[in-house]
Amino acid sequence: MELLSSPFILGASLVGIGFLTGLSGALIPGPMLAFVVSDTLKKGASSGPLTVLGHISVELLLIVALVLGLGLTGYFLQFKSLIYVIGGIALVVMSLLGVKEAKSRSMPGEIDSEVRLQGAKYAYNSSILGGVLFTAFNPSFIPWWITIGYPLLLQGFEWLALTGIVLVSIGHFLSDLSWYSFISYSFAKGTNFFVGKRYEVMMLVLTLFVISLGVFFFIKGAIGFF
Repeated sequence: MELLSSPFILGASLVGIGFLTGLSGALIPGPMLAFVVSDTLKKGASSGPLTVLGHISVELLLIVALVLGLGLTGYFLQFKSLIYVIGGIALVVMSLLGVKEAKSRSMPGEIDSEVRLQGAKYAYNSSILGGVLFTAFNPSFIPWWITIGYPLLLQGFEWLALTGIVLVSIGHFLSDLSWYSFISYSFAKGTNFFVGKRYEVMMLVLTLFVISLGVFFFIKGAIGFF
């Protein structure tokens, strides 16, 4: 038990939770994916990492706002049970909707062709600027962080205080960087590995993880009411 409660194990767990939860969202095709593919066809494999830098810069500002503006270390801790319940429900709903969306786009070549067509509309000169724009103006960005991201930050804070928040955030950033870097490299080389059954299997595994995390958050929050 002492090993499981050690700062190293808790820290690694927080990075893993942040990574897998972030990856489950990043895998769902959307405007930023279309931009990365379009930008990659013009600039090469560096487009993915550069776009993620813009994406992370916006996320970092929002995380700071959540920690300071919503009082993660103060007032809002009084409502942590409600936050966990809402976050747990949101995680489960996001997972189920994500599977539905992914299955509709998982046939070989379908993601490739659709994203290439969408990408023609998102031709910006700056990869970093594209990451900023497709994050800041994504209508699901702020709701995701308030309903799902906030409980993750709260979990990190409860385990390792501000260090836990940093570790969860790092895990989340690494998921975006890994996925979009792979996508950019894949399309630059003329291949796309995660299509068809491979894509469906990966989404299924991540969905099971996120649903489990959602149930854990919901139970943890519900217990807090009693």
